[in-house]
Amino acid sequence: MPAGSDVVIKVTNLKKYFELAGGFLSFAEPVYVKAVDDVNFEIHEGEILGLVGESGCGKTTTGRLLTRLETPTGGSVFFLGRDIALLEPDNLKVFRRNIQMVFQDPYESLNPRTTVLQTIIEPLINHHIGKTYEERIELAVKALDDAGLAPAREYLNRFPHELSGGQRQRVSIARALVINPRVIVADEPVSMLDVSIRAGVLNLMLDLRDKYNIPYLFITHDIAVARYVSDRLGVMYLGRVVELAETDKVIFEPKHPYTRALLSAVPVPDPEHKHGRIQIKGEIPSATNVPLGCRFRPRCPFSFSECGWEGKDLAAWLLEEEKVIAPEHPMKAHMDEIEPNGFSLIIKVKEGGSAKTVLSFIESKVSELEDKTPMFQAVHAVNLVEGSRELVLRTKSIQVPGEYVAKELVEKLTASVEFRSKGHPLFGTIMDARVSGPTVVVLVGEENLDRAEGEATKTETTVGFLQDFVKGLVRGGYSEFKGAGKTMVGPGRVTVTCSQAKLTPARVAQEAAEIILKEMQMNPKSAFYNLMLMPKAEKSSVKIRLCSGGKKWEEFAGEAKGLFARMATEGNMAAKAVEPAEIKEIKGPKESVVVSFVQTVEPPLIDVGGGHMVACYLFKAPAK
Repeated sequence: MPAGSDVVIKVTNLKKYFELAGGFLSFAEPVYVKAVDDVNFEIHEGEILGLVGESGCGKTTTGRLLTRLETPTGGSVFFLGRDIALLEPDNLKVFRRNIQMVFQDPYESLNPRTTVLQTIIEPLINHHIGKTYEERIELAVKALDDAGLAPAREYLNRFPHELSGGQRQRVSIARALVINPRVIVADEPVSMLDVSIRAGVLNLMLDLRDKYNIPYLFITHDIAVARYVSDRLGVMYLGRVVELAETDKVIFEPKHPYTRALLSAVPVPDPEHKHGRIQIKGEIPSATNVPLGCRFRPRCPFSFSECGWEGKDLAAWLLEEEKVIAPEHPMKAHMDEIEPNGFSLIIKVKEGGSAKTVLSFIESKVSELEDKTPMFQAVHAVNLVEGSRELVLRTKSIQVPGEYVAKELVEKLTASVEFRSKGHPLFGTIMDARVSGPTVVVLVGEENLDRAEGEATKTETTVGFLQDFVKGLVRGGYSEFKGAGKTMVGPGRVTVTCSQAKLTPARVAQEAAEIILKEMQMNPKSAFYNLMLMPKAEKSSVKIRLCSGGKKWEEFAGEAKGLFARMATEGNMAAKAVEPAEIKEIKGPKESVVVSFVQTVEPPLIDVGGGHMVACYLFKAPAK
């Protein structure tokens, strides 16, 4: 990849969640498969970016999101100055012309009832390329020649069943090339081919990259194939990129434990080579219940206290290692249900059992094993909870002025779009975003008068992006932005006028839960850090349970009231719509022991030097 080459595609915080269908008359909360979960990477001009990982890790879904065959749940895919993740279906056609896909199975991706000629000229017809039928035939012949099928005219009237597997895949490549795309997504393009013809297809793709400078996203499970064709290599695990660097760095200097395990499993054609395969524990977790903290931690042989231990890890240890449910175990008479709740474990006490006995048992195990086991090193507190209570914050709807909506829009824009960063596609286009009453003023960079034919001006790009951005927020549940669509263009600026809106009780509850999570539960400076379970926003209320008893409940209710009062005076409209906290008795055992672990966020991709990005707490960003 040439140094300083242009970024063609930039993917930031890309997500795709598939909702699992519930049964008939199912009233349970929806369950989602997190197929792609916060993926970030760039593809540069003329570069081949390889994406590898186990089956089910999200590689193919990522490719389908780039071509908008799937609609993202969240995040951005910037291409040609627009975020295609936000585009409405009517605006997708021009972008689909520029991003083409080569599918894994040429037997299924080609229509068996159409000839090669009909297959290749179909995209030309759809995108109105070529003025006459004869001109389209010539373009099809050229694409077949480029794809290595010569003499091309001999193949025009053949059907797919008259071609070999390699020839079918070359037709698929010709179909992608014929409309002269800017990017190609190749999804396992050689996995269905015989080994004898794989090299020919791979060399063809490399030749086409060199000839037309077309970048590829090359998706494969075969690390050897990825190494052969890729300039850079990304490793995916459970919906997220965990390592990204130049291919040789990933192959010869792997950092992430998962990458090391993958490479250790690759056979080496040397009888004297000593195989030192790295063993990883268990099976890949379900994408419906992704581990908190580092998602590879449950299987990692190098995990330590900071990786993000959860209540379910201790639950498994108590049941499988300590065997507390065995008839002969002394805790059998005291422990009832063992209920994981995020970074906490609730151990309910049996009627007639002793909560203090359970508390002492857990504390003794923590003291005994904290020097030997990372999980016990991560235990933050063990608390006895007296009574079965929860704290409820009621919420109501509230009207918010256009000034508030404008402020929120600028905060969302600057938080999710890094237009001040040189590597961002909107750098030099959007210069700044400011609030002026109920209006958002977006400053636009100097127009490029020498732009290529068909390339939008910076003002046009900004207008289109802002309109897409606002629509995306509304689709994501932020209904207050419905009235923020009026866009006007002036000299060097684009303005978005925001009107008065209504925050529903559910939206207020969502905001209140995020405030509690950020300011109290996850804030080490808070007196209630790690002393509560995960707050739940339910319709017009937020429900919170503490991992403690006694006066802590009253103290928490008072601090929550003070927190929302302070934020209301600072201008947070959602905080004004939160009622004083109410402590409520709920059904259930009257005593329980709660074990709380240190709460850890997902490790970000960290540059450990030379553009080598790793998402692992074993590594820290180098000092500047």
